Amino acid sequence: MPFDSGRVTFTRFHVNGDAPSHVDDAFLSILSESRFREHELGEPDEVEAGFTTGVHLFDTQFTYDKNGFGTPGNGMALFALRMDTHKVPADVKKAYRVMNEQAAASGNPTGFPSKSEKREARETANQQIRDELASGKYRKSKVVPVLWDFASQTLYCGAAGTTVIEHLSRLMRHAFAVELDNLSAGVLAGNLIKAQGKSRDYEDLQPSAFTAPPDAPRPVGDDDAPSFGDGSLPVLPWIAKSVDLKDYLGNEFLMWLWWHGEKNAETPTLKTTAGDIFVAIDKALDMDCAWDLTGKQTLRGDGPTRLPEAGDALTTGKWPRKTGLILADAEHQWELTLQGDQFVVSGAALPEIEDVETARELTERRLELVVALSDTLNALFTAFLDRRASGPWKSDRDAIKAWIKDRQKKSAATPALMPSAAAAPAPV
Repeated sequence: MPFDSGRVTFTRFHVNGDAPSHVDDAFLSILSESRFREHELGEPDEVEAGFTTGVHLFDTQFTYDKNGFGTPGNGMALFALRMDTHKVPADVKKAYRVMNEQAAASGNPTGFPSKSEKREARETANQQIRDELASGKYRKSKVVPVLWDFASQTLYCGAAGTTVIEHLSRLMRHAFAVELDNLSAGVLAGNLIKAQGKSRDYEDLQPSAFTAPPDAPRPVGDDDAPSFGDGSLPVLPWIAKSVDLKDYLGNEFLMWLWWHGEKNAETPTLKTTAGDIFVAIDKALDMDCAWDLTGKQTLRGDGPTRLPEAGDALTTGKWPRKTGLILADAEHQWELTLQGDQFVVSGAALPEIEDVETARELTERRLELVVALSDTLNALFTAFLDRRASGPWKSDRDAIKAWIKDRQKKSAATPALMPSAAAAPAPV
């Protein structure tokens, strides 16, 4: 999804190295040198990647009007990564081989191809495939928007796939001599906590056992799951494939927001360094068993955390992995989905923009709102970490444990209703 229209999706990276501070002729020249170029001779690589302006698939004429935004000291660059994949379907490869073998066998009395004829059929099929790849027959093009905020040296990538991240990181390294650090929950927490001089506190963090392990057999074949402590702590199976072993802090963050919202249902706001922020979980709730025993659960609809299934999931050791969120400060309101461990934002609806006269002004305002959303998430996460990495966490953790038990009692005592999620206060 692009940053200049519609809903917004992004993965964030911190840019490390001697990075540019604004868009100038030198910056545009670097983009141009690493622009997308189609392979002209022979069989192309499976993936070709390069930069485009983001205006459309074929535009590689970089200019300040297209790619430079913001003001001096608060500048941004908006461009795109184009990726073309060249991959022949396995069924097509098999079909070419079989057709060549059948052609060779047709002249044999046995009706079967010899070993040498099979080898020749395979080589002929491979050459056919190479020729078709060179012709571009199996080319699939994709454009991923990229936003670079120079003030914070944060790069926003409009996709979260591993292949996209690998090629973007390689291009940024080659073009600008910078490295990208994926700001997953664990990496972001490390940066925020260490900036406060609490490196030891960060290193000592371990997952919280909000419940006892559920009484269920562990699935066979999960030896690769990470191990925390002596077995009394959740194993968090999804962390094995995460960016950082402390990415579970993003899941605890979502649990904390859920608990805080229900505890303060009448005034569901959090005090942060950016001011009071309204938070509500709505529309979506994906959960997974932290003990790797009771599987996953997906809930959709208004107020999913209030469904009895959500309370039952908590009591059986499930943690939130991804939630729909409504966030609002004194000026703006956002609706989005946040994957806790990866801290990936998807389908974010930006606030309505009024009183703009040009398309460029509209784009600039939207980019500012993307950065404002990022800052709001950071402020909320910092408020959580201020408690998580210090004494108050023990009382919060114990309160969350009691809340989970209390939900179980209420669920068993009364049929659950399904009220709509709380409405955010109207921005002033």
